[in-house]
Amino acid sequence: MSVRRVLPWILVTLAAWGCLAAWSLASPPGSSPDDDYHMASIWCADGFEAGRCEAGDTDDVRVVPTRASGASLCYATDPSASAACQDAFPDSGADYPAVHGNWTGAYPPLYYEFMSTFVGVDVPRAIVVMRLVASALAVGLVALLAGLLPRRRRPLATVPLLLTSIPLGMSLLPSTNPSGWTILGIATLWPALYVAFETRGPRQWGLAAVAVLSATLASGARADGCLFAAMSVVLVLMLRVRHLRTSPVLVAASLVALGISAYYFLSAGQAVVINGDMRAAETAAAVLTKWQLVMVNTGALPVLWLGSFAAGPMGRAGWLDTGFPQLVPVLVIAVWFLVVAQGLRRMFPAKALGVGLVVAALFVHPLYLLVQTHVLVGEAVQPRYLLPLLVLLTGLVLLAPRGVALRLTPAGLWAAVAALGVAHSLALHVQMRRYISGQDVSWLRLGKQQEWWWDGLPTPTLFWLVGSACFAAVTWAVLRPLVAVPSPATTDHAPEGRHAEERV
Repeated sequence: MSVRRVLPWILVTLAAWGCLAAWSLASPPGSSPDDDYHMASIWCADGFEAGRCEAGDTDDVRVVPTRASGASLCYATDPSASAACQDAFPDSGADYPAVHGNWTGAYPPLYYEFMSTFVGVDVPRAIVVMRLVASALAVGLVALLAGLLPRRRRPLATVPLLLTSIPLGMSLLPSTNPSGWTILGIATLWPALYVAFETRGPRQWGLAAVAVLSATLASGARADGCLFAAMSVVLVLMLRVRHLRTSPVLVAASLVALGISAYYFLSAGQAVVINGDMRAAETAAAVLTKWQLVMVNTGALPVLWLGSFAAGPMGRAGWLDTGFPQLVPVLVIAVWFLVVAQGLRRMFPAKALGVGLVVAALFVHPLYLLVQTHVLVGEAVQPRYLLPLLVLLTGLVLLAPRGVALRLTPAGLWAAVAALGVAHSLALHVQMRRYISGQDVSWLRLGKQQEWWWDGLPTPTLFWLVGSACFAAVTWAVLRPLVAVPSPATTDHAPEGRHAEERV
């Protein structure tokens, strides 16, 4: 491969990592949802160790560094409080009794065990390393998948994540929250396995390996990731049922992926799996019957679906305390809706089956969690639980018999880049402002009234500008090839019935 072809690929990959790195540094330790639980679980993943994870007064308590669990509680849920309050706590030394963590076996252990590799004496520095590693893993896996996919299928690796990442996905992928792995795993699992059936030789083996790795990431992070991974594999096998006899390698890879999902599902606490990592509470739903809960919650489900785009009362990041201007969801949803509408215009039986099953899952999964915990939408289940399904749905909608069902005019390309770029830049600015000074400050320059920032790093405004530029560049690079794709008339000239992939 020539340097002229490799260099742009490297530059786009670096820009994607730079964008996620900006989000990695946009918030302090403990800023992701339930990070007091997840960070304590990381610090205690390898058992007891002096100064890192020590035994508490009871079997359910572990003593960890305050910055690795309880320090975030000084600003969590208060949008006007900056992260400066964390400076009152030491960077190292086990002195905080963490009352909950994964030592009870509620989550699959892989994510915490992997991240524990980067635990260090200096907690903030260790958190930065974990986030940058998570960013590199996300970019590396997507880049690997895109490189293995044939050119006509390459957008399946990048476009669904791009369209659904603002702002929730961008805040989770480079975080210490296991939801990031579940999102990444599902986004890469299904296209790797689906397109592998169209290939032979080393490319097929490579895609099969990516599928197994993706299933491992999704399943090793969350119990619902196990379910989503198994669902993705079964869905692809249903869509490719006519190819199973001639593809023993992929059948074997699928069985391995299913086995991994089953193993990690069974390793998680079953009560937590059933109840969706939540506890039922005395709320307004307490007086409702289960059927009344189903009816009320069904009408409110769009709040959860669109919350990933920052829309509505559930469209908040962090500890559900970082609200975004509604211009963000308006711009992102507009682009996403137009892309989905274009994709739905080109349907074939297998695609219709896949889309229908995922749409059904978007109803059934949250309703089950809500009814089991006896709560209403907005009281417990969060949009991040459904974001992997939203990414999967977006990818399936883009399927076409020989490529992707998305064509852009030059004007459409620049409109999409502008809309997504503005939405991302605004979301990143709000995310940084929330922790630098609190959301009661509204200066454009992030250094104005600065109360918190990482020691030894350049100004936060510079990080914001670089992160915004990187995202815009990646968006243009991902969508630009769709302008040059031949028209549908020349791409899909054969009758739909002649394409084996269109049959179930």
